[in-house]
Amino acid sequence: MGSAKVQSLKRCLGLAAVVAVFLAGASNGEPSCTAPVAFIVDSQAAADALSNCSTVTGNLVIQGNDLTQITLNGIGIIEGNLETSSCDELQDIVAPSLSQITKNFTLSNIPVLNALEFPLLDSINGGIFWDTVPGLTNISFGNLAANDLPGANVDGDISILNTGVTSLEFLNFTHFSNPDLIWIKGNQQLGNVNLTGLSWGSNSLEIIDNGPAAQVLLPNLRSVGAIIISNAGRIDIPTLSETSANLEISNNALDAFSAPNLTAIGGSLVVSSNDLSDISLPSLTSIDGNFSVSNNTGLDTIRNVNQLWYTHGNVSLTGNFSNVTLPNLRSILTGFHLNSSNAAMDCTTFDKLADSESWTSSFYSCGAYLPGENKDLAKHYQSPKKSLALSRPVKAIIIILSIIAGFFLCALLTRWWWRKRHPRRRSVAEEPVDLGDMGHTRQQSEGEGLPKYTRVGKPGEVPPGYNEGVIVPRVEAENLNEAPPNASPERARGWWRLW
Repeated sequence: MGSAKVQSLKRCLGLAAVVAVFLAGASNGEPSCTAPVAFIVDSQAAADALSNCSTVTGNLVIQGNDLTQITLNGIGIIEGNLETSSCDELQDIVAPSLSQITKNFTLSNIPVLNALEFPLLDSINGGIFWDTVPGLTNISFGNLAANDLPGANVDGDISILNTGVTSLEFLNFTHFSNPDLIWIKGNQQLGNVNLTGLSWGSNSLEIIDNGPAAQVLLPNLRSVGAIIISNAGRIDIPTLSETSANLEISNNALDAFSAPNLTAIGGSLVVSSNDLSDISLPSLTSIDGNFSVSNNTGLDTIRNVNQLWYTHGNVSLTGNFSNVTLPNLRSILTGFHLNSSNAAMDCTTFDKLADSESWTSSFYSCGAYLPGENKDLAKHYQSPKKSLALSRPVKAIIIILSIIAGFFLCALLTRWWWRKRHPRRRSVAEEPVDLGDMGHTRQQSEGEGLPKYTRVGKPGEVPPGYNEGVIVPRVEAENLNEAPPNASPERARGWWRLW
């Protein structure tokens, strides 16, 4: 059996199933059709079989490589998903009566799809997931005459990737809108990303690589998770007050970035590789991650972030800065690093802060270095006490040594006072003693007789005994009572006596 016959048989079976379901609904007198799994629309005949179903319960799937246009006449509500994928020749989808899709609206891999004509569609209770629909440029959603709304209200997630859309005016948001993610990426013809009704954002809002210098307008956005915006020419977030995750602005053709009501960032703030000449965050007080500004060649000053006082991560500022002021910055959990390629950079403000007791940071550096050079050309603050400044460990050692020296000096003074109040009795030199008079004699033949015996001792002390039979070396008169040559032990004992 040929492939054409197989396709024809599938269409007949699909049409028969649709007719059977329709008849089941019609027999009950209800203008609705229900499918156990899904309605497969692979031809206009299959679509026409549903034209009397004002409500279709179940998913509606459009597929088929031979389709060029599908018109869903008569269907007002799809209680399920509307899915279209892998239709190589499909150019138009028309649903003149469709007003609501209770789940998701999915388009995937439809290379030549040009138009979606859903003039009454004003409610998508699920999300929009469109991917690889490069020819899609004409989108008509919403009953402007009846509801005065710019498009369809979307309650769930929005992912529009690699399409040909030129505007997002077909989207609208209400207080029921609670998307976990909004991804608008790779839409090269999109010049205006206008999400006017979005007030409470998603966990992830990414607007990336759309049309060159695209206008990103979020006029009512107040709170959001993470924001990443790149390849934009304008960013308008006038009412944004907080983010629960990162805020990243990179690779944009922006002249200025401003968030006048932003007070807290729950993650990191990254501003890199933009054409910025000004950053204005006048209400920002805290950043729970890193604060990073880099490679913004036109940005030579940062002056309007005056309320920032706390960052949980690093502060890393790199660029062609001549002046950066963050006057209230006091608490940095990790470190502060400012590196400028402009010799006019003035680091005095941060030098003073880092020198003060109120600054908390694990490390600090600020300088200006021309490309390829290591010499710091920035202007720095010189503290008057800089030359006398000592580190805390050195100060502690000096204090300890001073205490020890004080105790030692006190002990010396106490000893001196005690010696002065209680002087020792000094040794008394006695007159020479004639040993002969004491009954000790020596034979004249043995020498010239006994010399005078002189000693130093306490009064009344008996001199040591004199043994007559012992030969005593002769003592010259001039050497009498002379100290021996090696008097070191006696000298040491003298110092000890002084103590």
